[in-house]
Amino acid sequence: MQLPEVSVIIPTYNYGHLIEETLLSISNQSYNNWECIVVDNQSTDNTEQIVLNWTKSDKRFKYLKIQHSTTSGCRNSGVKISKGDFIQFVDADDQIAKDKLKNQIELFRQNSNASIVYSNALYYDHGNNKSLRFTIDNSNEPWMVEFTGYSLDLLPRMLKRNVFVISSPLLKRAVFEETKGFFEPLNWVEDWEFYFRCFVKNYFIVFDDSQNSASHIRVHNNSLSRNKIRMCEQALLARKRISKMLKGLKNYSRKLELCESNNKELIYLYKTLAKEYAVNAPLKSKKNLINFALKSKDFKFFCKVIASFIFKKIKIEIPE
Repeated sequence: MQLPEVSVIIPTYNYGHLIEETLLSISNQSYNNWECIVVDNQSTDNTEQIVLNWTKSDKRFKYLKIQHSTTSGCRNSGVKISKGDFIQFVDADDQIAKDKLKNQIELFRQNSNASIVYSNALYYDHGNNKSLRFTIDNSNEPWMVEFTGYSLDLLPRMLKRNVFVISSPLLKRAVFEETKGFFEPLNWVEDWEFYFRCFVKNYFIVFDDSQNSASHIRVHNNSLSRNKIRMCEQALLARKRISKMLKGLKNYSRKLELCESNNKELIYLYKTLAKEYAVNAPLKSKKNLINFALKSKDFKFFCKVIASFIFKKIKIEIPE
């Protein structure tokens, strides 16, 4: 029996109303040697029945139900049971264009030193998948960098924001294994943190410019989280990990610059969390202010925050 060359990993939670279109986009691929593993994070809707119907009609589809985890945990679980030499991640509410796997496998064959091949992303409003644009809003200005080369050259840009969406890259299994997969405590910004670790290893990456290789990203009410505190906490955790990665870089000319840039982001996150916690969780607010003061090297402010723990009358104004 021939083993699949590509493993498509789809984490899902209560996306029974959307996942049919996602699975259809996999089924319609012009490249056929794939398996698709849907990792169900304890859905309570009809997700299981929908996916099982696909597994009955096409043995390339597989269903894995796991104990409740993060999105990172779902992806790691899917890869763990997968068999392909290449890994493709797709979110349960999105799709990939029909030639994505075919085109990117061909680019790997043309570029034997490549570890990651990635495509552009096109967005569409829920219910209108024929009208595609380059951005989540209506500005339609391309934001993804079109780059072929060694990933360290993109590291400064990656430090500011992710350079592609989760489904843009097709990557060699070795990349996933060498980086030890997704960091499971992260449920947001997990793809950015994962691919930052990939970029630190200076893999050769190739841009696929065909629109028939694009990721199609659905824009709907759940596309953006409204939980600012949770998002900042997750970004803070990721930034702390990135800080350690940057310090461990050797013989990299822009190391100091990137460390300073990441430190500024940490300062911003500590201050933001201090403000968000100020009313309902004053203790957490002060703890973030302490870290803010230390990162800012403002020891006078640090002493004032410490004093406020002892002398309750001392009021702390969060710097603008």
